[in-house]
Amino acid sequence: MSLATEFSRMILSASGWRMVFSADGDENSMSEELSREGSLICTAAAAAFAGSFGLKKGDRILLARDARPTGRTICDITAKTLDYLGLDVRYAGICSAPETMAESATGDYEAFYYVSASHNPAGHNGFKFGRRGGVFGQKEIAPAIELIRQTVKEEETLEKLYSDACNAYSGDFPESPGLKRTSLTDYIRFICETTCPDGSIDELRKQIAAKGIGICADLNGSARAVSVDRDFLAWMGFKTYFINDEAGKIAHGIIPEGKNLDDCKALLESLHAEDPDFVLGYVPDNDGDRGNVVYMANDGTAKVLLPQEVFALCVEAVLRYSCRSGMKNLAVAVNGPTSMRIDSIASRYGAKTFRAEVGEANAVNLADSLREKGYSVPILGEGSNGGNITYPARVRDPMNTLMCLTRILLEDSIDSAFEKLPPYITTSATDPRAILHLQTRDYRSLKKHYEEMFPEEFEKNMAFFGEYGITGWKEFQTEGIVERCEAGNGDKGGLKICFYNAKEEIPAYIWMRPSGTEPLFRIICDVKGNDERSLSLHNFLIEWQKALILKAQACLNIS
Repeated sequence: MSLATEFSRMILSASGWRMVFSADGDENSMSEELSREGSLICTAAAAAFAGSFGLKKGDRILLARDARPTGRTICDITAKTLDYLGLDVRYAGICSAPETMAESATGDYEAFYYVSASHNPAGHNGFKFGRRGGVFGQKEIAPAIELIRQTVKEEETLEKLYSDACNAYSGDFPESPGLKRTSLTDYIRFICETTCPDGSIDELRKQIAAKGIGICADLNGSARAVSVDRDFLAWMGFKTYFINDEAGKIAHGIIPEGKNLDDCKALLESLHAEDPDFVLGYVPDNDGDRGNVVYMANDGTAKVLLPQEVFALCVEAVLRYSCRSGMKNLAVAVNGPTSMRIDSIASRYGAKTFRAEVGEANAVNLADSLREKGYSVPILGEGSNGGNITYPARVRDPMNTLMCLTRILLEDSIDSAFEKLPPYITTSATDPRAILHLQTRDYRSLKKHYEEMFPEEFEKNMAFFGEYGITGWKEFQTEGIVERCEAGNGDKGGLKICFYNAKEEIPAYIWMRPSGTEPLFRIICDVKGNDERSLSLHNFLIEWQKALILKAQACLNIS
């Protein structure tokens, strides 16, 4: 396969640059071997990084990786290339993404370079770049994307750089055990700061010990197997139990959804039968920034908390704590497809909700912008993707999620707490109805046709909408950290239709956007309420949204 063909398969976005790196081309491969083309792309990525973000010779760079098979080889090529280009590379080996980013925020680094493909299958790998605890945003990453595209085109020059960089360094580029120890210590300190910004961590530890809370985890061979989980949770006073806790030994599918949570559910039920204190479990993805949660329900079975549910409970816990701590002018930063449940929760605490485009960096940058305007933003995140970002963290972290849920458990059960939240029905991101495989990538034209046909299609269904009190609609677009009430924002942004009643309230919305990291088109519906009537409206809207998008695609005359 040619270099150009191989590179054309790489997804390039602010969320990460990703592709299948295993030499055999199998996305589920456990092989450590890279192809020639894969090795050259590693060199090109390192060169693009070194030539971007205002970096100069001598700048200190933190390099780390998750636990997937090709990571060791990719990091060796990366480290040698960055070193050859004059950067001061500090290689920490296998680290979770939140650990890496906490260290980059704590230590003296100009930027970090993290080798990971997050929740993608084991044969995938890729790169995330950032500084001071957060990934670079789209505007910052755009020049680097252009640079890697140009670098790959100059294949002979790239081959020479690869050869010279590897030959200039004898043996494997070394990991730094001292740096790994420092990163773990700094990470625990950072988690304590996010959990209790008022310094009351010891009081929380006493409450946990007095309550008696057990947490289990299926680490699935992820980077969290060599992170702080075991030591930190024990220090906090939790009872703990871990399985699949050897880094690199991946026991099942990496994405922590569906059947990949079954082992954790079974483990939690077994532990709870022996010791009722065990009430929570979690399963991370390979880089460990995402940790999906299972819990013991009131009916005695282990159940999965859906992403929107996890985020809602975390927002409830953090805003409650923030108000009790005397924090004023509260706000929450979320992405476009986050449920309106968050708006309702926020209003309970006098907080405002602001929306950005999908992408963790957009939520982080929106929160930064709000703080510059005088808001206090103690929590942010992407409800559609689960987890949460607790300030001053700039990335999702299952430790922060567990600490939020712990605050809930100190006062209530998970089931009871969730029943007290405002009721909404939201399409799950794993619902087959939420994912479309379209025949086009011309999303700009697709949206244009959708916008042109929508008013007439809405009028056709006015009798139905009238039964639900819906009298009108408005279109909203998200791009970067901005949400606008208007039509047309290009091919990548999110498009949302909010439905209104006579009181100018929003009882429902539908949303769509092409994925930035996968060849998918995602749609979501969010409806206020949780009764049969609300479910009927949700089911109609999600199917109607799908039909409208396919009708818009038909207008493109795809052969």
